Amino acid sequence: MIIEKQKILVAMSGGVDSAVSALILKNENYSVTGVNLRVFEYDTGCKSDRSCCSPEDIQDARISASAMDIPFYVLKMEEEFKKRVIDRFKDDYSKARTPNPCVDCNTFIKFGALLEKASALGIDRIATGHYAKTIQLENGRWSVADGADQIKNQSYYLYGLSQEAIQSTVFPLGNMQKSEVRKIAKLNGLPVAEKKESQEICFIPDNDYRNFLKKEGVLFTPGVFKTSDGKILGEHSGKEQFTIGQRRGMGIAFSEPLYVLAIEENGDVILGTEKETYKNGFKIEQVNFQGLDPEFFKKDHRQILYPCKIQIRYRSKPVNAGIRYAGHSSKIAWNGFEEGDSILVTMNEPVSSVTPGQSAVIYSDENSEHPGAVLAGGIISR
Repeated sequence: MIIEKQKILVAMSGGVDSAVSALILKNENYSVTGVNLRVFEYDTGCKSDRSCCSPEDIQDARISASAMDIPFYVLKMEEEFKKRVIDRFKDDYSKARTPNPCVDCNTFIKFGALLEKASALGIDRIATGHYAKTIQLENGRWSVADGADQIKNQSYYLYGLSQEAIQSTVFPLGNMQKSEVRKIAKLNGLPVAEKKESQEICFIPDNDYRNFLKKEGVLFTPGVFKTSDGKILGEHSGKEQFTIGQRRGMGIAFSEPLYVLAIEENGDVILGTEKETYKNGFKIEQVNFQGLDPEFFKKDHRQILYPCKIQIRYRSKPVNAGIRYAGHSSKIAWNGFEEGDSILVTMNEPVSSVTPGQSAVIYSDENSEHPGAVLAGGIISR
């Protein structure tokens, strides 16, 4: 009797992580198909070896797939990417928020549209080269959890995944270190074994988001620099040039270093001392629930704090906190999550530069059965 291999669609970015993921799955006897997601029409005059998803990356992915003797396709997703990622990126800066496009890309493109494409091809599972794991908690819900490599751990970017997406996804690198991945690539002669890490936003390869916004027709809003008590310190040519916590580039002479504390939609930029950048609490909107059961949380934690850890930016250390449900708003959300759910966060220790528009991810704490599991996440409110 011939047993049909389980089919899996592997998102291959052109880097070493996704290539090794495809190799591991092939060696585990999966029927692997590699795909690259073309999401943006790149300016051929602007190249960077620290970006991803460029024409060169597509070619690297194709060569890696050929070396493994697996089928490879390029999926055109420019329209979906523009709608879900780029349009929001521009809108957020216009509304005095600092966006997180990698989260939107993962939620709606890599684990949204890609899953739909796989289903259309009769493939039930997808895989990526993220350093993360999937687990099922005692309450029956599925969650993304921290990968073994704490330096490369990417669970923060994956809080937006639905229950269906988590159950349908395989992370072959979840229990591996980056050094192991490169070693496997070298031993198997993969052409991307020594390729550098991608770091810039994929659609801004020169890393100049201000110039990108101008090219996209975003009108900068001029205004004034003010202290938190209203003293005017100077003028600027556009609030879109600044982000919370920024220290340099203001051109303001003061008795001590000044940081951006807040950005108002009318163009005013509030400056203050480093001490003033710290906050003990904030609100999260557009919440997606993963490991945390939303019905339980909404019922039992409107007043009582639920203990957890919270991370407010990639690479920052999660801190102990308590959260409670803050209700449902009819405010229009950009995403497909249950629209308007919000959470109030109270941190056990103050954290610097809480930034509206960035993602805040809620993890289970060290006292839980599965420390480091994603419970929920959302967008930090203005």
